[in-house]
Formats: sequence, structure tokens, C-alpha cells
Amino acid sequence: MMPGKKMKLRTKAIILVSVFMLVTNLALGKILSQMNSATKMQINERMLDVVNTAAAMLDGDVLEDLSAEDKGTPEYEQVMETLVKFRDNINLEYIYYVREEEDGTFTFGIDTDPDDPGEFGTPVVYTDALREASRGRAAVDEKPYADRWGRFYSAFSPVFNSSGEVTAIVAADFNAEWYDEQIARNRRTVIFACLLFIAISIVVTILLTGQYSRQMKSIRSNLNDLADDMESLTNEYSAGEQKTGHADFRTDSIQELGEDISELRDTLRDYVTHNSTQANSMITAMASDYRAVYYVNLDEDEGVCWRTDSTEREQSREGEHFRFHDRFARYADAHVTESYREGFMNFIDPDNIREALLTQPIIAYRYLASREGHEYYEMIRMAGVRRVEDRDDHMVHAIGLGLTVIDEEMRETLARNEALAEALELAESANNAKTAFLSNMSHEIRTPMNAIIGLDSIALRDPSISPQTRDELEKIGASAKHLLSLINDILDMSRIESGQIVLRQEEFSFAGMLDQINTMVTSQCADKGLDYECRVLSEMDDYYIGDDMKLKEVLINILSNAIKFTDAPGRVTLSVEKAASFGDQSALRFRIQDTGLGMDREYIPKIFDAFSQEDSSRKNKYGSTGLGMAITKNLVDMMNGTINVESEKGKGTEFTVVVTLKRSERMDAAAGERAAQAADADAGYTLAGRRVLIAEDMEINAEILMDILEMEEIEADHAENGRIAVDMFSASEPGAYSAVLMDIRMPEMDGLEAAEAIRALDRPDAKTIPIIALTANAFDEDVQRSLQAGMNAHLTKPVEPEVLYRTLDELIGRTD
Repeated sequence: MMPGKKMKLRTKAIILVSVFMLVTNLALGKILSQMNSATKMQINERMLDVVNTAAAMLDGDVLEDLSAEDKGTPEYEQVMETLVKFRDNINLEYIYYVREEEDGTFTFGIDTDPDDPGEFGTPVVYTDALREASRGRAAVDEKPYADRWGRFYSAFSPVFNSSGEVTAIVAADFNAEWYDEQIARNRRTVIFACLLFIAISIVVTILLTGQYSRQMKSIRSNLNDLADDMESLTNEYSAGEQKTGHADFRTDSIQELGEDISELRDTLRDYVTHNSTQANSMITAMASDYRAVYYVNLDEDEGVCWRTDSTEREQSREGEHFRFHDRFARYADAHVTESYREGFMNFIDPDNIREALLTQPIIAYRYLASREGHEYYEMIRMAGVRRVEDRDDHMVHAIGLGLTVIDEEMRETLARNEALAEALELAESANNAKTAFLSNMSHEIRTPMNAIIGLDSIALRDPSISPQTRDELEKIGASAKHLLSLINDILDMSRIESGQIVLRQEEFSFAGMLDQINTMVTSQCADKGLDYECRVLSEMDDYYIGDDMKLKEVLINILSNAIKFTDAPGRVTLSVEKAASFGDQSALRFRIQDTGLGMDREYIPKIFDAFSQEDSSRKNKYGSTGLGMAITKNLVDMMNGTINVESEKGKGTEFTVVVTLKRSERMDAAAGERAAQAADADAGYTLAGRRVLIAEDMEINAEILMDILEMEEIEADHAENGRIAVDMFSASEPGAYSAVLMDIRMPEMDGLEAAEAIRALDRPDAKTIPIIALTANAFDEDVQRSLQAGMNAHLTKPVEPEVLYRTLDELIGRTD
């Protein structure tokens, strides 16, 4: 029976160990698979960040016209210099740009390799990622390619021209060995973590079996005593047999029992010795990545060294017991650098250890260590020997602790972070340059547009012009306004993409917003012979908090499209209702329906894409950049709203926009006021005989503005810049000027400085005179700067006469 018992115990032990290792390997395999995918995605994103930043620094129009013959020209050298600076700042080996030929092949553009650059026009190795980039989407190779320079993963990013076409592709080659090493390093990290977990589990097993060993030792002692008793008893019976001459059957049974007990004792001794040896071997194998491994009893503040680095004389010997906190505090004073010492001490504090291990299975702290004048990075890791949830008190009482050197991995990580920080700085610099470019473009384009639209408006007011001339002037005005709307769309889309548009959270009158929309849309529909109706289908609050300007832009964009693509006799309808309310939030639903041309169902998913047009004939007929719906969708997304579209060819289109706004407690007591204001407006403006001061550095703009004012019998004085305007205002009698029209960009003193200087003058009208910004700077931040400088309003060039009259009438009347 005893041999059977022996085999059964061993079998159980083997099964338990096998199951443990199987589960651990399965878990390790799953973790490695997931980590490999995540790591690869992360590396690809880093590579895309690099090429996208480089692509943003190049001009697609310039690259489109470059050829091999342009080498040495300023344009060619500028592109080369930009790529070389980017390459050196990011520490890239290879960066260049690629061109797609008419036959679909790809060739080198400018290659920055200083040793063996690809010649302009020579073939480039084709990859699927390169083809993807040629279609306008940045991509990274799934597999490395090999050429005479080595094995590489390449990342590609398209460069667009001003028409939105891909004219070049920026490519950066990343060494395949570096790429594979990133994945391997993460794999090693996971393996190390799992091995530490296994080592800690084995430590727990040994600690638990320690008690079992003591029990087995007690059993062996008892069995030895029992065997001695049996041997004495046997001797006594043997002596009795010799004395009496009769054999007793009990003697043989007792001898057999003694032999069984002796065999059991030997079996137990072999079993315990084998398990102890096996456990020690497992601990040594699993902890091989650590230069030292300890078991720590946090309750007793006692540590035991399980594995040590034999080359370190200061380390504890294996099996040595010590006071945990004192020993590691001395280690921190001696070897942890000062900048990391406080963090190390906080990490080894028993209370902090218990608190951290309540929510994490393993905790770690990385620090810079110093030994014999050599600095290197090291890591200390801890894990509870029993899971918190397995204990009745849900506290950690004992931990496994390991020390390992991570100098190489840490320094590589720091180097990568530094490279990414430099890339981010370059990207931010490029973004700032883009912002300045957009602002300059807005100002420089709007300034001549102001002259065109202003002169056209003045000419149309001349009753003596012929019908043909009037028709031509109206066409000029319509074309100029259309060009201005295209410019606005392009600038708005660029600012949305660069994240420079911010939603305001201001209180606004909902009825007032609808009135403004209806006034504009009703006029447009009347001009085209369309019926327009606005329906409010449920009770709405008087005031909401949000960005009414952006919401108006969304609705007007959709309504303008509805009018544009609907022919007379047709109908355009705007329906408004409160979809839901919760607390102080209301979801508002806007439906815009038309009976116009409609769209094919296949095109509907593409309607919100930038530069999207259903067909070229419509583009030619109706004239559009294809940006209006893209801007609308981006604005709705910024409001955390939704926009949907349903359409049928030849039957019309329906847009549904849902946005959530915060309700205001303010009640609308201004309905009567609006009616009174409308009546005043109908009665005309009361501006005749007023005098205003115009600060404008462009002579033609000043002349146009003075002509517009003269139409309402308003007198005007002209100052060529801000300093002259301040001097003229200071020299005038108080009350001589009823308002100041202030350009922003002027020489010597700009409009913001001039407004602040006027407000600072010591005279009674300096604080109250209306100052109106009249500028081509049309962005939100420009409006904010104008108001912060003390101006009362901000009007954008080109100036609409009616808007100017209405603003002057309101501000001057308020001052009176």
C-alpha cells in the first residue's frame, strides 16, 4: 500500500505544477499577442506623426512644378533645406519626397541622403502604403522592403496643392532592425513581468510549504519514535519466544508494521528534499533577470534575501534576514541619486506599498542609481505574495521584491521622448506659421475685395447709369461676393483643421437668432422666386447659452445650399422644435427641407467630405468650393451635435441637425423692444449732420468709406494712421466727433494701440465715444482683441453699407 501512496503524491504534485505552467504560458501568449499589436500600432502612429509634420512644412504647388533641371534654384534649395533640417532635428536616416508619374509608377524627387541620394526621377520601390498615400491618406508599410541600402519600414504622407490634389509624397525610412527591436523590447517587458509573477507565486508556494515541511518533520519524528517502540516491542517478543519456545503470530505483524513505517519515513524524506530542490531551481530560473530578489514581511518589517548578485559585496547573503526599511533607506542614501531619492523613499514606505497594491498587482519605480562613480538606471518592483481579494482583511502583509538594471532601455526611451518633443516643437512652429499665414491672407485678400465691393455698391446707387451698366455692375458685385464666400470657406476650413476655432459660451436670444436667419433667407428666396417658411413646432426658451454665431453659420450654410439647388417654383422650409430636456440642458432639432434637385443615394455618404461635389457640371453651374458642408459638419461636431441627411434625386433633400444648449433663466421681455427697433429701422437712420473720424492707411478704402457715409449725409475726416487719428481726436473739441471708424493694421500706430490711447485721454468724451473696428481681420480672436482694446464693435471688410449705418445709428443713439 505504501508505494501506491508515494506514486499518488508525486502524481498530484506533477499535475498541479503542469496546470500552473500551462495556465501561465497561455496567459503569457495572449498578453504577448495583444502587446505586439498595440506596440506595432503605437510605433506606426509615431512614424506617421513624423511624416505628417514634414509634409505640412512643404508647399504642394512648389513641388508640383519642380523638375531635375531646377536643381540649384531657390525653390529647389528651399525644399532641400527644409527636409535636411527636419531630418537632422528628428535624427532620421532617410527622408525624401516621391512623385507619381503618369504611367502610375513612382520616382524620387529630392532625396536628403548625404552619401548616396536617389537621383531625381529614378524609380522608387513600390509598396501598398505608397499607393495609399498617393490617394491622399498617410500610411505605413505592413512589411519591410529590402534594397541595396538595407531593410526598411517606410511611412508616407501626401502633400496637397492649392486645388486639393496630391502632388508629392513625403517618405521616411525607418530601419527594420530598429522597428523589430521596439516590438521585441515590449515583448521582453511582458515576459519579465510574467516571470516575476511566477517567481512570486513560487515564493508563496515555498512559504506555504514551509509550514507543511515542519508538520512533516513532526510526523517523521513521531514515526521514528513509533519505529523505535516497535523495534523494542519486537525485541521483547523475540526474547519471550526464545524463553518459551513458542512463536507468536503477532511478532511477524509487528515486524511488518515497523518495516512499513520505516519505508514511509524514507519516502517522505525523499519527497520533501525533491520539492525543496525543485522550488529553489524554479526561483533561480524565474528571477534570473533580477540582480537581487527579496521576500519582505511588511507587518514585521523583516526582509529575507532569496537571490543576490555575487559580484556586489554590499548585498545581503542568500537566506540572510534584515530590517527591511532601514536597509533600503541606507541603500537610497548610498546609491540613489538625489533627484530620485525622495521618490524612492516614498515608494518603499510600507503604507504606500499596501495602498498601491490594493489596486495594482505589480508596482515599480525607476530611478537613477550611482555606484563607484558610474550612473545607471535601475528599477525596483514589488508584488503581493497573496492577492488582496484572497485575504479576509483585504490587506497586503508580505511582498516579493526585485531589483533590476534597465539602463539601456531607459536611455533609449529618453532619447525617443526627446526626439518626439523636438518633432512636436517643429509641428507647433509650423502650425504657428500657418496661423500667421491665414491671418495675413485674410487681411491681404479682404482689403482689395473691400475696394471692389465698395466701389460697386457706390456705382449702383447712381440713378443715371444705364440698365446695361447696372446689370454689369450687379454681376460684378455678385461675383465679388461669391469670391469672398469662397475665401471665407477656405480660411474657415483651414482654421478648423488646425484647431484654432473655439466655441463661445454666451447668452443669446433664440428668437433674435431666428429673426436674423429668416431676414436673410427670406430675401434670398424672394430673389429666386421660392417660397420660404419657418415653423416653430414646440415651445422654446427665450434665451440659451452657447455660440449663436456658429449655430447661425451651420443653419445658413444648409439653407443657402437648399436655395442654391432649388429652382422656382420651389419651397424651402426650416422647422425648429425642442427634442428633449434634462436639467438645464435642451436638445434642439432643426430640419431644413427643400424641393430641389436632390442627390443620388450613393453620394450622400460623401457630402461632408472636403472639396466634395456630386458632379462637375453642377460645380460649374452653381460655383462652389465643396467646403460648405465639410465646415458645417465640423462645426456641428465641435458642438457635440449630430447632422443627418436624406435625399432623393429630383425630389429634394432634408437635413436634420440636433444640438444641445444650456437654458438660460433670463426671460424675453424684449419682444416689444424688437418691434420698436424694427419700426425705428423702417423710419430710416438719424445720422445726417454727424461727423466721424476715419483712421485708414489705404487711400482708396478711405475714399470709398467717405462716399458711403456721404450717402447718409455723414461728414468724415480722414487720418492716415493711428497716431494721426489720436492727434486729430485730441485736438478736436469735445463732442466734435460722433464716432471713430478704426482700421487695425496701420503704420506707426495700429488701431488697437490708437483705441487704447484715445480711451486713456483726459477729456469727457474719450471714454464714451463709439470706436468701431473696421478691418479685414475677421477671426474670433481679432474680435476679442478689438473689444479688449476698448472698441465698441467689430465690422469686417468688405463693409456692407446697411450694416455700417445700422451700427452707427445704434451706437451713436446709445451714446446720446
